[in-house]
Amino acid sequence: MTAAHQELTQVVEGISDDRLLDPAMGDWTGKDVLAHLAWWHDHSVLVIESLRAGRQPYDDTDPANSTDAFNERVHREHLDDRPDVTRVAFSQSFERLLASIKPLTDDDLFVTDRWPWLGEEALAEMLQWDTSRHYEAHREHLAPLAQNART
Repeated sequence: MTAAHQELTQVVEGISDDRLLDPAMGDWTGKDVLAHLAWWHDHSVLVIESLRAGRQPYDDTDPANSTDAFNERVHREHLDDRPDVTRVAFSQSFERLLASIKPLTDDDLFVTDRWPWLGEEALAEMLQWDTSRHYEAHREHLAPLAQNART
């Protein structure tokens, strides 16, 4: 997860703030994609902290809490964020995630029935979807912004 984050960070570091404002994925700019990834880091933090406190992170049966609804809401809420602010959010959200993972045991991370809220999924699996696999899915949207200078 850390290596995948570092790889994506290197891509992002190669994108100017101006280029982060260019389209990257549909009507999303590179900045929007980065804000989206930062939000999913914080999603993992929320899940970890809630589960460790014995609480349900949120009602996952509520349509407002679907992946698509989260993504749409996050996009809307961060439309006016500046690229420099989004870069900091991406970095700091990952640091919060690492801090929230640190006290977890192997059982917390890898036992599939450890956290009933996750169903049959281990916490580590959810973390991969919110980080490494997510980076892989969006790298193709961000990398062209680093490779092509604005004309």
